[in-house]
Amino acid sequence: MRPGFAGVSFSTFLICVAIPSIAISQSINGAVIANTCAGCHGTYGASVDTKIPPLAGQTTDELVSTMLAYRDGSRKGTIMNRVARAYNEEEIRAIAEYFASFPKENSE
Repeated sequence: MRPGFAGVSFSTFLICVAIPSIAISQSINGAVIANTCAGCHGTYGASVDTKIPPLAGQTTDELVSTMLAYRDGSRKGTIMNRVARAYNEEEIRAIAEYFASFPKENSE
């Protein structure tokens, strides 16, 4: 039995929806995700509150290590443990690379 026009159209629709979703999930933009950090850590990771550490100027590895520690609970925090659990390792690395790209001078 051959699929009718509706079957072919629906299949085409699914392909058109699925392919962009796959492409988007493979392209993680640290700058976009990092916008969620600005409320506490300041724009571009340049925190002005002495109680909240600046993210700008830290190395990628430092930031990844810290976020993973928050995520697995080995580092205690007030809110960061809950925030870190929302990100997978690829997203954490993208965020870390973004903040590491800014000089530390901007955060002091």
